[in-house]
Amino acid sequence: MRSFSWRLTLWYTALLMAVLLIFGLVAFLGVRYVLFSAAAREVEATLASVQRMTGAGGDEQGDYNHMDLDDPAVTAVLGSGPVWVQITASDGRVINRSRGLEGVAPLPAYVGPPMRTRIGDGNALLAGAKLTGGVQLQAVRPLEREEEFLATLARVFALVALTGLAPALIGGRAIARGALRPVETLTRTAREITASDLSRRIPLAGPRDELYVLGETVNGMLARLEESYRRQREFVAAASHDLRTPLAVVRSYTDLLGRWGGGDPEVVAESSRAIGRAALTMERLVNDLLLLAHVDARLKLETSPLRLDEVAAETVEEARAVAPGVTVEQGPLEPVTVSADVAYLRRAVWALVDNGLKYGGGRVTVSAGREGDEGFLRVADSGPGIESEELPRIFERFFRTDRARSLGGGFGLGLPTARAIIEAHGGRLEADSEPGHGSRFTIKLPAASPKFVTPRPKGRLSAPETAAPAKD
Repeated sequence: MRSFSWRLTLWYTALLMAVLLIFGLVAFLGVRYVLFSAAAREVEATLASVQRMTGAGGDEQGDYNHMDLDDPAVTAVLGSGPVWVQITASDGRVINRSRGLEGVAPLPAYVGPPMRTRIGDGNALLAGAKLTGGVQLQAVRPLEREEEFLATLARVFALVALTGLAPALIGGRAIARGALRPVETLTRTAREITASDLSRRIPLAGPRDELYVLGETVNGMLARLEESYRRQREFVAAASHDLRTPLAVVRSYTDLLGRWGGGDPEVVAESSRAIGRAALTMERLVNDLLLLAHVDARLKLETSPLRLDEVAAETVEEARAVAPGVTVEQGPLEPVTVSADVAYLRRAVWALVDNGLKYGGGRVTVSAGREGDEGFLRVADSGPGIESEELPRIFERFFRTDRARSLGGGFGLGLPTARAIIEAHGGRLEADSEPGHGSRFTIKLPAASPKFVTPRPKGRLSAPETAAPAKD
């Protein structure tokens, strides 16, 4: 009974039996009503026939006493079963009665519509009427044939129900197994999936019902898991690759110090500088990875009203100080307010600006404004642009274009980090680039109403925690 298919089979069988029971009961009661109604009409017709035969001139001792109450014209008016008649005087004496009532106690002196009563050893319908001279007329219709027919009908219905129980169980089991076959396929496929092979999919066939949609949903989940697992492997491989170089440097110079450094101040100084640079590289990578881990775990943002145009202007000043060899221009700035976490938003902006400083071809332009219900901050550069086949992948972690790899530096985490931060704010980061025409990265956030903004004291924003954010 732990099997869902068996429970479904039993529920199906129970429901079918309940339907048969209700149908049989309704049919039984319907037939019973028809039979008893016909018997009642026979009784009433017999009373009417006797009343017509007696007319209005019969006396108590004459006509009634010599009437043939077994005449078929009287007692079988509708051609069905026997109807017995009794005529009773006003003092209760039986004046005349049908031969079928011989040996039966006198009928009750009843006057009224047909009713069920006991006559002898069986049930019957009794009705009565008045004749002239205070005489009463009773007609009785035995119900023996109707009751026998109803008993036979009840046995037939019971036999049909019991006979249909086995086919109902077998058919219900077959239907349940057929209906749940996609679930069995899903279970079997899930058991065959391993951590190293997420390529298996549930075969889909038949109508697009709930189980078909369930299979589609599970296939979609498997596709997402496979993609996530692929990206995780690439992530681990790329992080290991980027950490291997500085670790190799640290080990090499540590060995050098162990062999020659003790007596050579120049070797000590060179080794210290190289180890420091390697440690800084690893620190930046670890910080970027920690930030991404926080983003994946949903950032706890401390939002407040913030002017994007002010952030853009201050970022331009800081970028000019950090990279004096690059032309950093301030584009059109339109006052616009958003609700954001200042520290995280600046980290995202700096990732875009730093990307432009390194690969932007010597000119970076920062602008801000409002488009409809959104505020935007755009960083554009005059670099060589990004190839169309590489553009969809620039937000993948550790992905770097061929040109970025040739220039060296960076880990391919800046743009993914920026997009994750912006999306955590409910906004989006858009990229637009054409080979030979530079690249444009646009942050879009829901604009806030200016009347709820408290003016922030003028002054430069301090530089990010890392002087050179993760580069792409």
